[in-house]
Amino acid sequence: MRLEMETFRVVASRFLALFRRGRLERELNEDIQAHLEMLVAENIQQGMTPEEARYAARRSFGGVEQTKETYRSQRSLQSLETLVEDLRYGLRQLRRNPGFTAVAIITLALGIGANTAIFSAVNAVLLRPLPFFEPGRLVSITSAQIPRMRGREASYPDVLDWRARNHVFGQMAVFRTENFTLTGMGEPEHVPGAVVSANLFSTLGVAPVLGRSFVPEDDRPGSANGTNTVILSHGFWQQEFGSDLQVVGRRIDLDGRLYTIVGVAPSGFQFPIQSEPVALWTTIAVDMPHGGNGMAAERGAHYLDVIARLKSGVSIAQAQGEMRVIVRTMNKEHPNIHPRAARIMPLLDGLAGPARPALLILLGAVGCLLLVACANVANLLLARAATRQREMSIRAALGASRGRVIRQLLTESVLLSLTGGAIGLLVGLRGVNVLIRIIPVDIPRLSQAGLDGRVLVFTAAVSLLTGILFGLAPAFSRSEFALSESLKESGRGPSEGRRRTRTHGVLVVGEMAMALVLLTAAGLLIRSFLSLERVHPGFDPHHVLSVRLDSPPHVSHARQFAFFSQILQRVRDLPGVRSASGIFGLPFSEVNANTGFAIEGRPVAEGNRPVTNYMAVAPNYFRTLGIPLRDGRDFTAHDNLNAPPVAIINETLAKRFFPGENPIGHRIQPGISNGYGDKEPMREIVGVVGNVKLQSLASGPESECYVPLAQSPLGLMTLVVRTSGDPMQVVPALRTVIASANKNMTGYNIKTLDELVGKSVAQPRFVTLLLGLFAGLAMLLAAVGLYGLIAYSVAQRTHEIGVRMALGAQKRDVLKHIVGQGFKLTLIGVSIGITVALVLTPLLGSQLYGVKPTDPVTFTAVALALLGVALLACYIPARRAARIDPMVALRHE
Repeated sequence: MRLEMETFRVVASRFLALFRRGRLERELNEDIQAHLEMLVAENIQQGMTPEEARYAARRSFGGVEQTKETYRSQRSLQSLETLVEDLRYGLRQLRRNPGFTAVAIITLALGIGANTAIFSAVNAVLLRPLPFFEPGRLVSITSAQIPRMRGREASYPDVLDWRARNHVFGQMAVFRTENFTLTGMGEPEHVPGAVVSANLFSTLGVAPVLGRSFVPEDDRPGSANGTNTVILSHGFWQQEFGSDLQVVGRRIDLDGRLYTIVGVAPSGFQFPIQSEPVALWTTIAVDMPHGGNGMAAERGAHYLDVIARLKSGVSIAQAQGEMRVIVRTMNKEHPNIHPRAARIMPLLDGLAGPARPALLILLGAVGCLLLVACANVANLLLARAATRQREMSIRAALGASRGRVIRQLLTESVLLSLTGGAIGLLVGLRGVNVLIRIIPVDIPRLSQAGLDGRVLVFTAAVSLLTGILFGLAPAFSRSEFALSESLKESGRGPSEGRRRTRTHGVLVVGEMAMALVLLTAAGLLIRSFLSLERVHPGFDPHHVLSVRLDSPPHVSHARQFAFFSQILQRVRDLPGVRSASGIFGLPFSEVNANTGFAIEGRPVAEGNRPVTNYMAVAPNYFRTLGIPLRDGRDFTAHDNLNAPPVAIINETLAKRFFPGENPIGHRIQPGISNGYGDKEPMREIVGVVGNVKLQSLASGPESECYVPLAQSPLGLMTLVVRTSGDPMQVVPALRTVIASANKNMTGYNIKTLDELVGKSVAQPRFVTLLLGLFAGLAMLLAAVGLYGLIAYSVAQRTHEIGVRMALGAQKRDVLKHIVGQGFKLTLIGVSIGITVALVLTPLLGSQLYGVKPTDPVTFTAVALALLGVALLACYIPARRAARIDPMVALRHE
């Protein structure tokens, strides 16, 4: 009774205020019109024409117009006061229903929090501008091989030609990551660094805080008093040199070479942007150790990443068109090099790489989850609004318009959504921190995800739109009623009309459709991931440790292999080691090489030669990794530079180029000549081994060529050690062996092969896990929504059920009828969801392996699972209805 009287007073006072406001407005307009007519008449009497009289009257009417403007300002202030009253009333209503309020806020907080967390990651990785000068003009240029369109890196001679011939770039720079061993400052230390062209810092628009940047002369070998130059990162300068302001000019020993420190980078500067920031930068001169005869001089050595700055006013399309012409001309000028194609993209897009589709898929998934949450809360509001029928009737009786009622109800829903958004913001930020800690893949800039202006605006906008979205249906539904019917219903008690029941049903159908879309996407990814995990990598990764090791600097190829062999022999004698070997080009690592090759007796132009992956391995490598030897023999210690050059190929290369014949005894000529001067030797094929996945379990079969490490030492080797127990237990002994061979050397990138293989499927595993979690939440919310609808329907139809049972209906008839009602809605939702999923799932194509986006098994299994959950959600309230006592039900009002 107190609530009704309070509602009556509020509505009555607002109605009277509106009435008085309308009357004052009419009186003011009448006064203004009368005064205007009087002024016009006076002006005409003074000899003016009617047009002149009206013009003069309007000009002299400023005082009255100002009065009217003042009134309008007062009216705006009164509207603000009305809004404050609506907010206060809405807060009182929510406080009176703590259970409903808590459920609605928690549901919204989960949906908005998930959106905030994923958007924070998307914002940090994909949307936030790069921290460089005018980042919109920075692009990356990739060099792909035609027709395979494989590879990303470019050769240095190609880049020099691009620089000289283009008219669209202001600057063009190259870089590659490198690992250095720092000595002379205590224990040998592995230091991640980058080899760059001298103009990299100026291309990015960054200047050192100490010293100078690189100059063109630094790109020439030994330009600074016989040493190369280096710029330190701000963190490395603080950590290793104690922020010494006199550090410029000092020399440090990296890989046995002296480098002169010429500058210190600004705090926070990082390039390339990656999970492990580089500690220092040196120039391309290190790739020209013999006065220009290194990798940087080879046009066929595609190993450098390229960035460029567009000139002002030049678009990417214009730059792409000019580069297409330049590259086409260069392909004709160098027919002995595989023809290439240059692709240009914004640097930010190149940085995001494969993380972009995964993040966008997750963002779409949490968007669907939020829609399901909105539908759930809308259903809650509809159910709650039925209990407020008497309040709405009194408002209508006192003259409240439909718009006024809608505004009040929307105010309450927006209050709910903003509260849920505030909590969701906290949930989302906490979720981002958890995401950063547990994510198993290296996504650039993800660690920078967090709260900023864009995330705040996104969360506020989502919260506001969510409140309007889930509040519209209940607001319009509760405001559409005939006054006499409403008063009759209010006298009897709350009752759902047919129109409101249909609204409930539409919302439940939408929940089911969205849940099915998410479940289908999750089901496809799960099947894809299971298929991926069943793929055999071609070797046994269990109980195998890998340790990357550089050779001593400035030594011959023979001494490089002697150093590696010495370490291998000592490692094989360690306790717990079953076998050990070494390789350049370990599977699932970042070290790899590919080259064109010729087959003896099959002359092909050098630029059209087929391409193969190229690995240099030590004896016993295939047995250590468990790679099967299909034919021929393994390498031995006798396969050195004094023996005939030999090679082992994999099954794919054998079947592709020696179909129907035995490749053993044939000779091929890979295009890498190290160890044999400038001429690549013909190598006799002495064995065939099984195929190995080199970069990804999802990759198809590729040609592979193995050569003896003794005949092709590349200055870098990865130790592979198979142990009888936990591989990490032999790490201390390995470090001791390496130090005993050379006190200035250290092993790094120590990982098990299980880790390397697992890292290759880390992203699909993580995306599948998150999408499965979101889909499960969506299905749960949809089931709860359906349960709530059926339970509410049963409560409102208790009298009807009693009549049916009194007239002879059996319990199973009641059960069948009520379950059928919910099952019908579920079927409609599933049908719509399947249609939507068929349209959207092709977007997952790049993330799937071994399963089609329209896989019928997945669609059928997901539909049946959702139908089963829906049946359970319907059965529980239906079973309760079937147990109703007819006599009790007949007395129910």
